[in-house]
Amino acid sequence: MNKKIIVIGVVVLIVVLVAVALYSALTFPRTSVNLQVSFSIGADREVKEFAVPFFQDKVQVEVSVTTGAAMWSASITDTNGKEVWSHIKAQGDSTTYESEWIAIQSGSYNFTFGTIGFGNLEASAKVTSKGGFW
Repeated sequence: MNKKIIVIGVVVLIVVLVAVALYSALTFPRTSVNLQVSFSIGADREVKEFAVPFFQDKVQVEVSVTTGAAMWSASITDTNGKEVWSHIKAQGDSTTYESEWIAIQSGSYNFTFGTIGFGNLEASAKVTSKGGFW
């Protein structure tokens, strides 16, 4: 009888550990968009489609400008064109912008990065998604 209780306890422990590991793996932060842009004088934009996986419910946008002086904008829209998030910034030197974690449902989205200005702009933009307790 005592041996059966130990076996049942070990099996339950293994099942719980596997469930926690699987949930952690499914909700762990992952990069959905990694975009390198180099814009010249004038207006230009780059659009990239991405998906937020099941079990993930937040995204964060990071823009790193390495050189250039311009006004840039970044936005996330759903497949119907409805804006979920946007940010506009006048840029005169190298910097990094990082948004708060944005609540979002799993599904398909478009990330748009655009600029307008009298100078060149070189930047990278990254969208990271996560879920759960991360």
